[in-house]
Amino acid sequence: MGEECRGDTESVTKSIRHGKVRPPDGGWGWVIVFSAFMINVITDGCSYSFGVLYVFLLDYFQESRSTTAWIGSVFCAVPLLCGPIASVVTNRLGFRKATIIGGLITAIGFISSAFVHSVGAMAVTYGCIAGLGISMPYLNSIVVVAMYFEKKRTLATGISECGAGIGTLIFAPLYEYLIMSYSWRGAVLIIGAISLNIVVCGAVFKPLEDAQEYAEVQDSECDDKAFIEEDQVDRDNELLPIDGGFVVTKLLKSQEVIKSNPCLVLESISVLGASVATSPSIVRTAVSCHDLNESTKPPCKRINKPLIDISIFTNARFVLFTFSSIILYFWYDVPYVFTVDRAKNFGITEKRASYMVAVIGISHTLGNLLYGFLGDRKQINRRYLYSGSLLLTGVVLIIVPLFTTFLPCTILAGLFGLLSASAEALTSVIIVDILGIDKLTDAYGVVMFLQGVSNLVGPPVAGWLYDTSGSYDKTFYSAGSCISISGIIVFLTSLIKQKKEPRHEND
Repeated sequence: MGEECRGDTESVTKSIRHGKVRPPDGGWGWVIVFSAFMINVITDGCSYSFGVLYVFLLDYFQESRSTTAWIGSVFCAVPLLCGPIASVVTNRLGFRKATIIGGLITAIGFISSAFVHSVGAMAVTYGCIAGLGISMPYLNSIVVVAMYFEKKRTLATGISECGAGIGTLIFAPLYEYLIMSYSWRGAVLIIGAISLNIVVCGAVFKPLEDAQEYAEVQDSECDDKAFIEEDQVDRDNELLPIDGGFVVTKLLKSQEVIKSNPCLVLESISVLGASVATSPSIVRTAVSCHDLNESTKPPCKRINKPLIDISIFTNARFVLFTFSSIILYFWYDVPYVFTVDRAKNFGITEKRASYMVAVIGISHTLGNLLYGFLGDRKQINRRYLYSGSLLLTGVVLIIVPLFTTFLPCTILAGLFGLLSASAEALTSVIIVDILGIDKLTDAYGVVMFLQGVSNLVGPPVAGWLYDTSGSYDKTFYSAGSCISISGIIVFLTSLIKQKKEPRHEND
């Protein structure tokens, strides 16, 4: 048995030291991109077009705007708040099965919404159930694209994220047509059927075989291998010698866990929104040499790593950036939710008002491509670009109350869609600039969760401002002012000096 293990050791070690299986950067990856694109079309299209449905729900339920807004608020927030659940399900079942299950749950939530008779019930079916289902395909559409691309990752991600804008463009007038033709109940029922296409998209999420690296550790019967699964192997993770002629990664040697635990299963689970597969340096699983040879050796001891790296909260830049994100997403959905109702109050027809939301979708699509391109330019500081874009986004919303006719309001809607795309295109990249790629999973998970909390509370507060004043002016003034402040906060992160800062070409 010992000789057998040594043979496996040499062959696997040799393959790891010569590199890892690289993403194809094309081929089936483009099918993955198209599927992720379609998932974003459906999920974000439904989210950002809720304002069209919101008008009819106000008329049907005869509740206040603040109360009715809870349906859309819950629907926008739950996919982010359920990031931990989506991550656990994906880690257990894989990207394909998790996405298919998410698509089925989403359809169940939409279809059941056609039979409710109160705002509270619809907040559960449309908001919680459908939102829970969306969290899984939403997460996996980002992760799988990143797995399949390396050199073209920014381009592929940008294309898939354009689905959000295209979805808004399609679903706003589609909702309007379906509601006028079949009532809002019939429209929601049909949307539920459309969401079943997520199942088809998830079926093509064929997983790639991850690279594996291991350390040999002494065992009483055999030299066991503790495998360390990584998306990216670099010099920081090179194999280093320890006592007895065995080798471990620099990370494990520094933690001194191999010596005290000769047979380990190390597992890291990110529970705040992102899959384990998205992190470039995550210990996921370990199996012994006996497992490779299909022996009946008793299972190894399991050691759980911390659920989140709390050291990210010691970085002042990240804390400030996260605070900015909380403010931004508190007001981010105001134009999507209230544009149609505001336009209707000024005599603009519901059909034309829905086109205003569609314009946001078109410009948002162009914005994703634009910021994806600008963010990769070495001569452009991403934080300054993001800060300036948020500042201008706030200014656009502040001047919205000054106009009440279709054309200027549509132009402002387009500018909002264009500038607000910076949030989707640049947030994750700026987090990498601040903390480094190794902490992206934990950090982005924290940001996602807090964005969900803000999305949950923001729209009802915005609706309450209308209920107390009888006008949307205070709503848009407040939204614009706060988003501008969030842009200023992002700028301030560049003024804070850190003792240790990861090296980045574009910082």
